[in-house]
Parts: sequence; structure tokens; C-alpha cells
Amino acid sequence: MSVWDRAHQSVGTRTNGHFGFIDQLRGVAILLVFLCHCTASFNLAFSMDLNDPLGFVAQVYSGKINVSQVIDFLCFYPCRMGWSGVAIFFVVSGFCIHLSYSQSGKPDLTAFYIRRFFRIYPPYLLAVLVFGLLFPYSRLDFDHWQNWMRLLSHLFLCNNLSEFLVGISASYWTIPVEAQLYLLFPVLLLLVRRYSFRGALWIVGVVQFSLPITTALAFGLSHLPPLWISASPLYYWFSWSIGAAICDAYLKGKPSPWLKSSPWLWLLAAVATSGFAAHEFSFAFFALATASLLARRLTTESAEEPLSLFGRFLRVTGTYSYSIYLVHQPIIVAVTESYKRLFPGLENNPWAAFFAALSSWLIIFPVAALMYYLVEKPSILLGKRLLKALSQRWSNDPSGRRRVSQMFPRTKGLRLSSDSTRRP
Repeated sequence: MSVWDRAHQSVGTRTNGHFGFIDQLRGVAILLVFLCHCTASFNLAFSMDLNDPLGFVAQVYSGKINVSQVIDFLCFYPCRMGWSGVAIFFVVSGFCIHLSYSQSGKPDLTAFYIRRFFRIYPPYLLAVLVFGLLFPYSRLDFDHWQNWMRLLSHLFLCNNLSEFLVGISASYWTIPVEAQLYLLFPVLLLLVRRYSFRGALWIVGVVQFSLPITTALAFGLSHLPPLWISASPLYYWFSWSIGAAICDAYLKGKPSPWLKSSPWLWLLAAVATSGFAAHEFSFAFFALATASLLARRLTTESAEEPLSLFGRFLRVTGTYSYSIYLVHQPIIVAVTESYKRLFPGLENNPWAAFFAALSSWLIIFPVAALMYYLVEKPSILLGKRLLKALSQRWSNDPSGRRRVSQMFPRTKGLRLSSDSTRRP
């Protein structure tokens, strides 16, 4: 996240209820994001009300809003807050990235980055090329040189650096943020080695929270800061790192951070601050609510419990969540635009527009499933084969790997046995 990374666990661990719960969290997260983008098909005036809850309340008290609009707002505002699913993804990503890195017999960043590349980039590359070059509702017009820059920025994972580079799918800003957080992972490990995870979290927390405080003072709470600030990996470093901290505590058998804090209190803080234009503090509060929930879940019995039908749906959806994330927004646009041609004025009826967008799930889910089995899994397998080949080469000449590994520290005191994902 990746935001959607599946840790490469042993067969026994994959059936562990703890890590099945991770897939369920992913399922919740991608459904939230999907619902959020389903509200984007409303007319502009209604969308602005959803983005400005305090302004909407002021209009209610001034008598400018009727009862029907109040009901619409109460129904659709929770959907618009579905962007909070990205916060869930980032916490889960931090957890799984640290787990994947730590559970290998001799963790080093060379193998780590190879796994990350083949887990994230090939499906993303396919999505960028299909939706940027071929798909009629998202393809770029290359008569303008700016669109060449947009395509290149997507290919080189730097399209989060400027509003000028946004294109193809608005959702794709998180992919470069995720990749850039991978580059910060060694820095986090260095901080952990020197100051412990608690000290490292204080440092990255100061970094993350200082940015929204600064932007709030500079631009105001009702104005978006520049994308190079609000989409910087430093803006989400703490939210991502808390997942790694929970994983570290789990592997060491220590009490997880945020175990005693209530997720409901963090959720209340998140909702209370969600009306700010850039969600300056709300994102971190949603991440902390997720961290509290995850920490509590990891303390329960690990045996797999029978899932309800909805629980199984969440787990399968979580399995396909990365592919769903990559394909969902252009398909939502295509489906809703098709409805608008058939039913002119559809966008002026929020309920009709919302259900039209919801119907796109009937296309998104099977397309994502195909992408998972035909692209994601083969890409992961290719990465494993490459690592195996490199491992054989390194076993014959270990000095090259040793030089790379010594450049980066391991987390002090981490359990690295073959069953390190099991709680001692």
C-alpha cells in the first residue's frame, strides 16, 4: 500500500485467523474507497456539501436546506468519508511489509525490494498502460505534450509530486506514496535500531503531524495544500509505521502499542476533524483507530473461526483488493457516463447516480479477479523465481550479497525463526 501486500507466510500461518483478519480489513478498506468514488457522480453542488459538513450544518441552521437534502446528506456523507479506507490500507501495509521483511531467515533489503517490485509494479504498469492509452474514458490525449509528462510520471512513480501530473485515475496517487514509503523503510529501521520502536514512532510522528499543522497555518483548514505536500510520503509516514510497530510487538510477544486505547475514541477524533479540506489530522486518527483494532485482534486466539457469508465476501474482496483499487475508478466513470447518455439529467438525482455507480461493481469485481489470477499471482511467482536464482548465485559468491546486506541494519532483537509469524 504495498497498501495491498500479502505477506509471504508459511502454509500454516496462512490459515491463521490473525492473518485472515488482515484480508478482511483489506476488504473493508477497498469497499470504503469504492463507496467514496461512487459519490463522485453527483452534481457539483451536492458534492461540495458532502465535502463541507460544517458549511452544510450552517446552511441547515440558516434555513437554506430542506428536510430531503438533510436526509440525503446523512445517507451519503458516510460514503464520501470512504477515503478513510486508504488509512486502513497504509496501516495494514506497514504491518505486512515489516512481517514480510522480518520473517525471512536472513532479512536484507535487496530481496525486500525485489519482492516489492514484483508485487506492486507489474499490475500497476498494466493498469497505467490500459487505462492511459486504450480505455476511452481515461486515456490521455497525446496531442498535448503535458500528457506525455503525465504518462512518464506514472511510469516512474512520481505522479504525486504535482497537480500537473495527475491523470488517468485519481486513485493512482497512493501508489507512488507507497513506493516512496518503501524507500523510507531502511530509515525507519535505522531509527528503530538507535531509539527503539517507541522512539522511532515519536520521531516519525513529529514529522507527519508537523506537516498538516504547517499547512493548516499556511493555507487554512478549508483550503487544500499543494499536492507535493499533501501527497508526500512524509505526510503518511507515521500512519504507515504504526502498522510496522504492531507487527514488531507481535513477533516479539510483547503487548502491542495502542492495545489499551479504544478504537472508538480515535474514530470519534477522526470524524470530528474530517471536515478539514485536506483531512489534515483525520487521516492519522483513522489510522490509529485501525491500529487499535488490529492490536486487539492480534491478542485473541489465533484459531480460524467459521466465517459468515459476509465475512467470506470481505476476505475474498480483500484478496483482490489491489486489483480492485487499480481498475475501479475508470470503470465507475465508464458505467456512470453510459447511464447518463441513456438517462439525461441522471447526475442531478443523487440516489439514481449513486446506484448507477454502485452497479459498476458487477464489472469491477470479475475484472479484478481476472487481473489477480492472470497478472498479480504470476508476477509474485516470477519475483520468487528471480530471488531463488539470485540466492543460488549468492550462495556461490556470498560476498556481493553480504556487502549489500551490511549497508542496512536489522531490527534489533527481532525473532527470525522459520515460524516467526507465530506468537511465542
